[in-house]
Amino acid sequence: MKTICGLTLILLGTISSASAESPSSQDKTEIAKPYGVFSSMVTPKSAAHPLCKGLLLRTSWSKLEPRRGRYDFSDIDRQIEVAERSARDPKSLAFSLAISAGLGGGPQGANYPAWLIDEGVETMPIQFRREEGLVPKMWDPLFQKRLKNLADAVSQKFAKDKRLKLVYVPQATANGVEGHFNGNSNAVLARNGLTQDVWVGAVKQAAISFADSFDDCAIAVEVHEVLGSPQIPMRILNELYEDPKYRDQIGAGMWWISGGMKYQPALVEALKKYPGDIYGQIIGNSSQPHRFGDRSGDFTAVYRQAMELDVRYLEAWNFEFDYNTQNQNIENFNKYAHQKYELGVANPPVPTFTKPELTSRGTSRGPRDFQGMRRRPPR
Repeated sequence: MKTICGLTLILLGTISSASAESPSSQDKTEIAKPYGVFSSMVTPKSAAHPLCKGLLLRTSWSKLEPRRGRYDFSDIDRQIEVAERSARDPKSLAFSLAISAGLGGGPQGANYPAWLIDEGVETMPIQFRREEGLVPKMWDPLFQKRLKNLADAVSQKFAKDKRLKLVYVPQATANGVEGHFNGNSNAVLARNGLTQDVWVGAVKQAAISFADSFDDCAIAVEVHEVLGSPQIPMRILNELYEDPKYRDQIGAGMWWISGGMKYQPALVEALKKYPGDIYGQIIGNSSQPHRFGDRSGDFTAVYRQAMELDVRYLEAWNFEFDYNTQNQNIENFNKYAHQKYELGVANPPVPTFTKPELTSRGTSRGPRDFQGMRRRPPR
């Protein structure tokens, strides 16, 4: 009888243990990852464009939380309203979200809230676009705590709006989304405490905070070389990928797709081997031929590079949608991405991309003067 009771207890314990473990896998929210070409900024024309798969909402931490614990989502709401007024079907809209937590370089000051400094978050000096300023040390525990609070608040904002498909991790860097300190001395950064281990730990913690808050949304960590090393960003990505809890949710962001190999070639090669998802942004618009294909002027090289890197999602500047400069190429990339990432076709037919004639006056359907569009969208 004692043996039977013991076996019964073991069986009950096994069943109980299995029951306790199974919900974690069964209840895991499926993530509907975006694919195809999005616009890098919300404009009426891009929202109405039939080939635009979605729109990037851009904002800053300083706008979202001007005072600690007091959130203001009016900047996000304004962009969503523009999109909804212009879209053919507002319910079918898709959004991605980038919140800057860095210096920013804009006329309105830093993109992180000033109260972080008043509260005692440590800072370090950097330069961005020839302007000097301070950024929080991303590894400061208080910074990480407040960033997690922000993630929770913004996730609640979108709790009932399933149109949000992708969130970029805010970073205490030059522009606050891209993971770089370009133009700054590595020696100065190191003197202020930035090391490989410190930076990897800080960015991973921030990525996990956002992944846990947005548990049904894709998360991207934008990567650049740090301290002149491609190993630092790749450590971040690979260590997150090795964690089964986040493997399918957190991917790489690459906001510098140019079709060339002269800028950060070692990191480009490393990303080719990265097994996770990659979410890209084209480095410029098609009126800037010097930025593409290692100055070959071939804008279509960005699509070929995106396919070679296995980029599932690609942000084109809103210029391309506003002035219909790349319609056929965007349609071709969208079809390819749909087959590969939505339908799961292993080797879909490789599309061809044609280089449209573009002059200082735009295409035949473009504006007479788009000099203002040459500027980078605000960060």
